[in-house]
Formats: sequence, C-alpha cells, structure tokens
Amino acid sequence: MTNRRFSERYGFAPQPDPKPDDHLPGWVREAITNEIRGFVSNKPQTSLPDIDIYALFRPYIWQVLDREPPGNPLGGPWNFYVPRTLMQCSWWQFYDILQQISKLVSEQWGEEYSVDFSDRVNAVLSREGIPWKMEDSEVIRALAPPIQEQIREACALLTNPRFEGPDEQFKKAILCLNQRPEPDEENCVKDAVGALEAVANIIAGTTGVQLNTLLNREPFRSNIHPTIRQAIEKIYAYRGVAPGVGHGQIGPATVGIAEATWVLATSAATILYFVSKSPL
Repeated sequence: MTNRRFSERYGFAPQPDPKPDDHLPGWVREAITNEIRGFVSNKPQTSLPDIDIYALFRPYIWQVLDREPPGNPLGGPWNFYVPRTLMQCSWWQFYDILQQISKLVSEQWGEEYSVDFSDRVNAVLSREGIPWKMEDSEVIRALAPPIQEQIREACALLTNPRFEGPDEQFKKAILCLNQRPEPDEENCVKDAVGALEAVANIIAGTTGVQLNTLLNREPFRSNIHPTIRQAIEKIYAYRGVAPGVGHGQIGPATVGIAEATWVLATSAATILYFVSKSPL
C-alpha cells in the first residue's frame, strides 16, 4: 500500500484547486521519476524478471533530445537519459510514458503490481490537483468519484452482447473526453447521447427512432414520470443545438470539459435508469 502523508490520512491536507490539463510542474515530474526509479529498481520479489524501461523510452528520448541515444549510455539510462526525458518531454508525452510503463509492469509482473504502480503515481498527481489519474494502465481524466462510478457501472452494463453498438459508441465518448493533448468535447457529447438513444431503441425493439420520440412510446411512457422524461428530452435537445455536435459549428465553441463531463455522466446514469425501469 502506498504510504500517505499524515495530513492526507487524517484530513488536514488542503484540497488543491483544479488545474488545467497541461499543468505538470517540475516537482511532480521529479517525484514520479523517483517513484519509477524505486519501483523498477527494487523488485517487489526477487523471482520477478527484470524490466528494461530504457528500451521503452528510446522513441521518446530520441524525440525529446532530438538525437538518437546510444544503445548503452555511459553511466546507465537512469542516471541521464530517462530522467532528462521525463523532465523535458511535453506534458502529454509524459502521460504516454506512464501509460506504457504501467502496461509493461502488468505484462511482466502482473496486474497487482501495475495497480501498486498506479497508486504511487496517483498519490503524487492528486497532491497537486492534477486533472489526470491512472486506472487499469490507462491515464484518464480524474472525475469526481460518484461520476466515475456511474460511468464504470454503465460500461459494465453495456458489455451485454445485446448492447454491442451502444457499448462501442459510449467507449468512443469516453476516449474523446480523455483525448490528449486536446479533448474532443463535441464528439464526447454526440457519442454519449448517441449511445443513450441506441440503448432506448434496443429496449423498445426499434431501429433509428429519435430519443424524444421513443420517450413518448411504450415502455417508456408508462414507466417514467413525465417530469423525468422532460429532463431526458433536454439532454437530447442539447445534443441537437450545441455548436459542433448536432450541427455544423459556425461561431466559437461552447462545449467545454464541464459540459462534456456532465453529458457523459448524465447519459451513463440514464442508461442505467432505462435498464432498471425496463429490464430486458
């Protein structure tokens, strides 16, 4: 288990203000570099194989330093090339590297050690209020726990083979939100509501019917309170009027991270609600 500070364990640590996506100060880079060094250099068990992180870093080292590094760098890669790369690379490259290391740890040592690695990284990121975290060897947006749990539950429900289409579309919405260096908020909204509409069609046994039409048909009309139906219709209406989502974008973008996150979370909750009210 990752050692947490006294102030964090007992609730005395102040909560950091939310930071922009590209916020990655030097102390965070250095702290995580040291975590990687200690984690990889001191194997949890002697029976585990060695992990060659340097081979994984080489494409990024070459790109960041703008020259091909030697096969056997003098003094060892940890003493120069790897830390220097982590300190100088773009913020999104930094997260790419973390993601690849986590996957390598999972492949070589097992998922439990990848979880341990993620916990160490997340402890540093959360201390600074970084809007990213590691989960299942992926760097994803650090959403509020209740929102993250609803999205996770919806993803689990959509693994039912009957929901193959909306499952694919909902995953695309999540990928759009987590996209780096710039999130694709408009397509996140489009695909999240599209997945919701697809689930409604599957429940109703229809194909290609608009969500606002389905809500006034059975089984939704008699099972859902009129006020809740109206609220769901508003989500669909937002998808249709938001610039760059349902229609072409003429003026400036109005869909930001807050709007995309809200639509994704609301769509997840509504998918769960639809299935609970109209079990298949």
